[in-house]
Amino acid sequence: MDSFDVDDCIAYFCGDWIRARTLKLSIHDVGFRQGVTAVERMRTYGGHLFRLPDHLDRFDATTSFLGIDTLPDRATMVALLRELLMRNRDAIAGQRDIGITIFATPGVAGSGEPTLAMHLNRLNHSLNHQRQTLGQSLVITDVVQPPAASWPRSIKVRNRLHYYHADRLARSAIENVSSHATNPDVIGVLVDDDGSVTETSIANLAIVEGQTIVSPEPDQVLGGVTQRVVEELAACESLSWKKERLSPARFAAADEILCMGTDGGLWFANSVIVAGKIIESKITRHPAKIYPLLLAGFAKRASELASFDVS
Repeated sequence: MDSFDVDDCIAYFCGDWIRARTLKLSIHDVGFRQGVTAVERMRTYGGHLFRLPDHLDRFDATTSFLGIDTLPDRATMVALLRELLMRNRDAIAGQRDIGITIFATPGVAGSGEPTLAMHLNRLNHSLNHQRQTLGQSLVITDVVQPPAASWPRSIKVRNRLHYYHADRLARSAIENVSSHATNPDVIGVLVDDDGSVTETSIANLAIVEGQTIVSPEPDQVLGGVTQRVVEELAACESLSWKKERLSPARFAAADEILCMGTDGGLWFANSVIVAGKIIESKITRHPAKIYPLLLAGFAKRASELASFDVS
């Protein structure tokens, strides 16, 4: 175990550079009182920020919807992120790669001054490797995504009670399946109001049917930066990608199930639990074809980041 401690790293908070362990949100902040918090999580590959413009575009869309105004402009945000990495370069040096989180709130009620913070977070490289090589279990829950009338699913916010509830239900479901009781790596899948599959708390999802990849419709999920990269890789391999509503039965019967998220990159599902019944993924019974192809392409894309311009 290395000595890296994210709480001892330097963080940015409302114009100041402070130790992350001292970063505190006021109990009067609207981000605490009402959960109004725009958030964006990103990571490095080979020490370079991955798809930073895409992440900042999504962050801008979220803060705009929430009415969090007077934040720094794009150039300043990029400069702050670079300084965050520079100030923590010695601590980061022993890590393969690192995660970065930025968040903003409307600030203390009535102040008119938004809260903006940036900090590092550790990536669980061993768990990511496990998921890429052995897969992860998915449980399709009955937790329904909030309707668009509440907030659009295209924005990324810290109000994640629905994800939390789905993951709790998933852990309970896996405990009732004796053959998987020793595999704690399970996560809940949320559904739409018609019962169709949407996403998990950490990943966009897609299925493989023959040579075609199918993912939920765009308005059903948070548009993932990692999924966008995987879509580009699929196009390079002349693979068809469709976006349709996916029933749990169709989802569980797929040839392969792809999981895509910032921290873990690209991995696969090894089983799906639907209505209390576990369905072993075909990818664990037969050699996968599409997943290894896309994983290799993703690794290559990540390794090319040395020439990526984040400005």
